[in-house]
Amino acid sequence: MKEKPSIFKKLRYHFDNFMSRGGGSVFAALITLFLGAFVFLSLVRILGAFFFPDESIKESGDFLWRVFLQISDAGAVAEDGESNWFNKVIGILSVFSGLVLFSSLVAFITNQFDQKIQELRKGKSEVLESDHTLILGFGVRTIEILRELIEANSSESGKTAVILADQDKEEMDDFLSENLSNTKTTKIITRSGLPSHLNSLKKVNASKAKSIIILNPSSSEESEEGKSIGDAKVLKSIMALVALNGESGLPPIVAELHGLENRNIASDLSESVQVMDERSILSKLLVQTSRTSGLAIVYSNLVGFEGNEIYFYKPKNGWRGLNYSEISFRFKESVPLGFRKINGAIILNPTPEYLPENEEDAIILAEDDSKIKFDDKPVVVNAALSYPNTTLSRPIDKQLIIGWNSKSKIIVNEYAKFSSPDSQIDLLINESNEEIKSALAKLKVKYPQIKLRSLIANLSQEGILEKLSPEKYDSVIFLAEEKENIEEVDARTISLLLRFRQYFKKKHQAGGKKAETQLITEIMNSENTELVLETGVKDFLISNQFVSKMMAQVSQEPDVMRVYDSLFDPEGSEIYLKPAFLYFEDFPKRVNFADCMLAAQQRKETCFGIRIISEETDESKGYGVYLIPDKLEFFTLHDSDSLIVLSEDQS
Repeated sequence: MKEKPSIFKKLRYHFDNFMSRGGGSVFAALITLFLGAFVFLSLVRILGAFFFPDESIKESGDFLWRVFLQISDAGAVAEDGESNWFNKVIGILSVFSGLVLFSSLVAFITNQFDQKIQELRKGKSEVLESDHTLILGFGVRTIEILRELIEANSSESGKTAVILADQDKEEMDDFLSENLSNTKTTKIITRSGLPSHLNSLKKVNASKAKSIIILNPSSSEESEEGKSIGDAKVLKSIMALVALNGESGLPPIVAELHGLENRNIASDLSESVQVMDERSILSKLLVQTSRTSGLAIVYSNLVGFEGNEIYFYKPKNGWRGLNYSEISFRFKESVPLGFRKINGAIILNPTPEYLPENEEDAIILAEDDSKIKFDDKPVVVNAALSYPNTTLSRPIDKQLIIGWNSKSKIIVNEYAKFSSPDSQIDLLINESNEEIKSALAKLKVKYPQIKLRSLIANLSQEGILEKLSPEKYDSVIFLAEEKENIEEVDARTISLLLRFRQYFKKKHQAGGKKAETQLITEIMNSENTELVLETGVKDFLISNQFVSKMMAQVSQEPDVMRVYDSLFDPEGSEIYLKPAFLYFEDFPKRVNFADCMLAAQQRKETCFGIRIISEETDESKGYGVYLIPDKLEFFTLHDSDSLIVLSEDQS
């Protein structure tokens, strides 16, 4: 038969359970001991007065007051200096009891305060913000996204960005303080926790967020297994948000996913979810910017909140029966690019005669929403201008791609969609393997009209550039190696750019023709932009920066992603920089921007900028690119200058 526990064990058991409940129980126990000691010592002193009278105590209440003073202040024992020996002993006991109890209480309060500070440092406290932008995850994109949000919020006060990541809060805060010198009007809050856990999402008030950005923990340079795991974590976060808010209550969500099937799954979960694929976006940008000089600078200005942005706008009284051409001249400091129909469909560069319904939103390119104003009267244009009837033949491209990574197949696919038959694409790699051979064989079968060749060479070898003759290509794309150390990747890319620049410079000095070859590259770290510019490269692409800016922009206005999808689709209208001689005669030609817009409309195109070729190396003048200038601002154009237009093709 099992022996019953003794009363002492039972009391000890209940006491242990009570104390294990936390700081409140410990505080209650200390207060109880203090009160018990006060009551006990007071009773002893009162009872002792019957046997050992103390003439220094005049009133009965003085017993209690003296005991309290001696427990709380050791110096109060001096008041018993003229008392009898009994009261002196009681006074000493009171002092010792007070020292023990008050020391314990102070130690407890200090410990609890320290624990609270540690808890705050670990990012475990709740976030009470609402209408905030929530970023789930922490990585190389975070800084760029925050910079964009800071810029977007600079004209407003009280905006907040909250970061929830499975990382130490102090590490995140230190990283942010080193890389973000000025947050302007935006408050940044970091919290530690799993982005896919409901409790963590509740802690950052995800249900009250204005928008949510989900970063993929796996980068594009990781293995297929690693990217699959990263996608799974992102999908789990989306499901947790659905469980928290319900499908109909989801705020706009922008998620980064590598796999096509995973992107389809995420898109099918809710209309609020916008998915992005870094490889696809960058591949399309690389192809488009490589085929048109200056286009990378245009995209740098369009993507993000610094520069010009895409807005959706409709006047209170509707479009008044005006067509697209007439509407274009009612905005003095912004340019309509198309319309968003009532069903959400995006139409870029519609015909000048297009009549929008009153409920349709115009897709407006503007520096800020304060610049968008629908005027009652149109800007006056020069109706006496004559326009040439000239077109460009579709060029036969000759492209060189240096390196091989996960974007290579997508890049060849994009080139094949835009290039005319008999165009040539050469891929230069250090060494081949079965994966590359198989991929190239499939691409050759898929695009028999394109001359696709693979070249094996080491660019570090002496004289290899002379054999390669890069000046015969229209553009050269440098693909970044897919390694975790992005500084090493950028260092190799920049060294290659320097070699190519030196090669072109020597060729020109030796009496050869100045190379027209465009050099396009991926720069993984945006801090290295200045180094790239120093190499003399006019067109460049910053991987993390471009995608991060797009994610920030889409998080604030989800339908902007549909506009980008339309811009990247070869079936619709794309951005081109076309020579001025297609639009005007008799150069140099002095025209204002409104005249340029009207000239473009004669070719069923939308003009939203001008490029002055003589300023292409002047950083202070935006490399000669002027987007949405004032309609009445005049420019002196030469035939080598360009109009920046939306057009269905390059002709």
